[in-house]
Amino acid sequence: MKDEENKMQSAAPGQQAQPEQMQPESEPAADSAQPGTENEPKAETTAPETPDKKKRPLWLKLLAVFAAALAVLVLLAVLYINGKLDLIHYDDGTVDSVGTVDAEEDQDLDTTGLTQATNDEMEMPEGSPFADEDVLNILLVSTDERTDAVNDWDAFTHLNELDGTKATTEFSSDARADSLILCSLNIKDDTIKLVSIERGTGVPILLDGYEGQYDWITHTFRYGGVRLTMDTVEDCFNVQVDHYVRFNFNSFVQIVDAVGGIDLNLTEDEAKALNWEVPSNSMLIVKKVEPGWNHFDGYTALQYARLRAIDDDWHRVARQRTVIQAVLDRIKSASVTELNDLLDTALPVVQTNFTKTEIAALMVQLPSFLGVTADQMTMPVQGTYGVRNGMDDRPMMDPDWAANIAVLQNFLYTDMTAEEAIAAGTATPETADGEETAVPETVEVQSKKNDTVHTYLKDNTTPIYWDYPLEDADFGNADYRVFLAGETRGQPQNTAMRKALFQYLHEQQGVNVQLVETGVGETQVLEQYLRTGDENWLNHYLKLQGSCADAEAEYWRWLYQYNRQQGGTIYVAGLGTERNTVVSMYGLLALADTEIEPAESIADFVQALRDEDVTTALQLFKTAMEEQPDAMADYFGDAYAQVQQLYANLQVNTTYKGRLDRDDLAMMDNMNFVLRQYPDDKFFGQLSNGHVTQSAWKDGNYIANYSRFGMLLNGEGSPVQGEVCSMLTIYTQRGSNGLLGDDAENDYYDLNALAEAAGKEFIATGADLFLALDNEDTPYTEQNGLIKPEVQAEEKPLMDYCQKLIVLFDTEN
Repeated sequence: MKDEENKMQSAAPGQQAQPEQMQPESEPAADSAQPGTENEPKAETTAPETPDKKKRPLWLKLLAVFAAALAVLVLLAVLYINGKLDLIHYDDGTVDSVGTVDAEEDQDLDTTGLTQATNDEMEMPEGSPFADEDVLNILLVSTDERTDAVNDWDAFTHLNELDGTKATTEFSSDARADSLILCSLNIKDDTIKLVSIERGTGVPILLDGYEGQYDWITHTFRYGGVRLTMDTVEDCFNVQVDHYVRFNFNSFVQIVDAVGGIDLNLTEDEAKALNWEVPSNSMLIVKKVEPGWNHFDGYTALQYARLRAIDDDWHRVARQRTVIQAVLDRIKSASVTELNDLLDTALPVVQTNFTKTEIAALMVQLPSFLGVTADQMTMPVQGTYGVRNGMDDRPMMDPDWAANIAVLQNFLYTDMTAEEAIAAGTATPETADGEETAVPETVEVQSKKNDTVHTYLKDNTTPIYWDYPLEDADFGNADYRVFLAGETRGQPQNTAMRKALFQYLHEQQGVNVQLVETGVGETQVLEQYLRTGDENWLNHYLKLQGSCADAEAEYWRWLYQYNRQQGGTIYVAGLGTERNTVVSMYGLLALADTEIEPAESIADFVQALRDEDVTTALQLFKTAMEEQPDAMADYFGDAYAQVQQLYANLQVNTTYKGRLDRDDLAMMDNMNFVLRQYPDDKFFGQLSNGHVTQSAWKDGNYIANYSRFGMLLNGEGSPVQGEVCSMLTIYTQRGSNGLLGDDAENDYYDLNALAEAAGKEFIATGADLFLALDNEDTPYTEQNGLIKPEVQAEEKPLMDYCQKLIVLFDTEN
């Protein structure tokens, strides 16, 4: 059906009347356009003399200049951020095959004084990873691949090779993890905590075929990539690991150089080791260093961070954290130029599973962390581990997981210092005077942990920047055929949201048909624009849009270009009644085949249509449809079904006048027609929230007992019952308290209740929000928590109204 329709609509230009010549056109009105009134003659009047134009006041000119400059700055900011984010190496952390570790690797663990394990299996912790909405845990993974520029004994002689080219930024699939640091950001308190995980910590290998086998935690990277390493940290330490950032030796050098080097305070032993006055595992450095403060470039800082021959690995990981803190100290005082250079250098030389959207949201939070001194510690805690032999008889630490989990959770999720967390987590009945030693949790943390709504919203609420493509993880469940989004016409984000939703649904979910709230005839002018790009067709459609014409023009011009890129696979279908009969006649003209000679019984109608005599054509069209249906069917051919639907829509304007539900009933009738026209396709439409919602609302004291379009479409007897995804859209202000409004004055929605349940960090990102209400374990099949009871026709759970929720924030207030 679609191919036949496209063939009919794509006739050569010479076979079809040109739309720009038809006259006259009337102004759009929902019910005012009546047959026979469009072309009534108007009395001639003499135009008055035009007075001299008054000069605009200076303040108005200045305001216009300021507004234009502001718009340019915003555009440049968006382009700047997007350009920076394009530099990032994105990788979800999974690998296609299992790697191996050589038997002779890493056999140098110092086991002096450690108790040898006698049991065959480690005593692993129970429970699931602990998480808190205010804490973001990022695993920093240092891998050991490097070029000769940082590996040769005389590497300092050719450091100019670290120029940001591919050879110095790429990551190897055969690399080993050299160190692991859990970087924990508390968004509420603006604190940073750095936790090094000793590389020799023994862990189970969480892969099929490796049951009962143990190896160093850094080796998990070689076996299963960074995804396995993240899963292992979560499983063994019972803390949620949200993301990772991977860097290597080349990255390290270039990032430190990008901030202008760092200042480090050396001990006498450290200075001697770097100068090679004592045996050292570092490379040769360029300039001799002294005990005390020294300014290091990236290469020398790398040698400092690798030192362990003078003491042990515990001191090595502490030095790595010292370098991170020194970089943070440099960033807080960096100039704008230095920060720009840092981004240009750092972003291409790290790898991460942060998406663009997530990074953009995180960038809003980062200024709060500048100048912060990070609290630090190392896992496992001294005195909480023994030793056991694992794969290839490799010695490894055998931690007391319960004690270390208690320490780590105290450290990350309370205001305890490292020393306090260690004391509380490792306390015995004797040392604690018989008091309980369980992990301390505040009432707030414990209540959030047990709150299923909060947990669900935390996992299924995504900060959205509409300039970036949506992803499956943002959208959540997409097992639907019809997708309806509420619109906020006239609001700045509406067009960007519409583009992003359609692009995602087309590319990821196979949606090909765009639904609109115009009649079949009026929609045909849009269809002609999509096929030809002729602006005259678009201009006729825009006559219906009033104050929203500019936004509609932007969207449809974008969709025309996008459709060309997609090979012309996108179609448009109308659901509404015919609001402007002049535009409807243009649509009828688009459906006509000018090569076919009509039967004599309808020749006058066809001639009026070809002559672009709108009033006569409309009158004769109705007569022909009533008295000569067979002749009309022969003339319009495959397009006759659409002509019939257009005729039915014209009847709705008079038959249903005054009935509250006439538009919704007509829309459902048109949707049934569209479903027959496109029997195998999926659909997306942006409609008013009233048409999108799937349950009834109260209108004042009146219960809305009539059926709205969304209710009919997903209701009993509908061909797509249970296959409709309704996305309710709310436009609101972000309050000074970080929630959805200071006064929560909204007639329909309890926005602050939603914000408190979702968590402040989402509301404070500066982004709009996308809430997937329909994912696994949703609480919204049983409760509402958003729509006020007094506006519900009957109290129902939120999923009876919608499956997704979009919150757009007022960007001007």
